[in-house]
Amino acid sequence: MEPAANLAMASMERLVELKGDITGEVIARYYARFPEARASFEQHGCGYREELEGRMVNTTAFFLLQWIENRTSTLIEQGTTIPRHHDTLQVGPQWYMGLIDTVLAVLLETIPAENADERGMWIAARSEIAQFVEQMRSEFFRKDDDGPLPAFDPPQSKSA
Repeated sequence: MEPAANLAMASMERLVELKGDITGEVIARYYARFPEARASFEQHGCGYREELEGRMVNTTAFFLLQWIENRTSTLIEQGTTIPRHHDTLQVGPQWYMGLIDTVLAVLLETIPAENADERGMWIAARSEIAQFVEQMRSEFFRKDDDGPLPAFDPPQSKSA
């Protein structure tokens, strides 16, 4: 396994050990920032909003891990996923990136302060992902009125 993949796996394992299921925390933070996204989850959840929320948080955490482990494969997969979310589901880049940022913020809070390389890897990945999401806007067929991506202010690490 590549060094970055080892760091990513260590991050995810620590996240699970320290926080367990992060769905409730992530969704609460996400809705605090994007309250109008709740109606989208209600609509697309077809009566199973909480299950959809759980799947989306899980998928986002897995996406972050995949980005580090196999970026090329992830780029191919997300190259259709991002436009489909925008054009079909009307989930624009802000909401899309907002969920990534929220999962990433919860993850970063569990990284010990002395693990600067691990933290730096995730912050660099976030920057790469944001650039990719921006590039995907040219693939949208539905008008993109979503505005700029949300800024990311990474939380400070906590001592382990």
